Amino acid sequence: MRNPKALVAAGALVLAACGGGGGDGGGGGGSPTDASTASFCRTFTELGSQVTPREAADRLDEVGTPSGIASGARHGFEVLVDHLRRLPDDAKDADLTAMAQDLKSSDRADVESFLSYYATQCGRVPTGGSS
Repeated sequence: MRNPKALVAAGALVLAACGGGGGDGGGGGGSPTDASTASFCRTFTELGSQVTPREAADRLDEVGTPSGIASGARHGFEVLVDHLRRLPDDAKDADLTAMAQDLKSSDRADVESFLSYYATQCGRVPTGGSS
């Protein structure tokens, strides 16, 4: 995989932007709900080039989200983590597109809400590029 950090960001953008159909919707909600904002943001920015989508999902799931996140944004985080976990280790852009097409419109809206929350809390919008 080219850049897993970019994959996480691009995956989030693809999930938010692409059309969707069916799909089950998301994660189990077992990740923490009391992460510090600093650790939440740092988890996204510290994903390195050797991280698979599953490893990225595991790291995000481990840190969770801050307690002040709205329920829709929290669900969007869970959807993103769940869908990243399903990607193959050597995921390509086409895999992200296929993953996004499996989303229900309500899940897509929640992922968009999560992206807005992330941008507000972390001071940046994921772009798919490396930082």
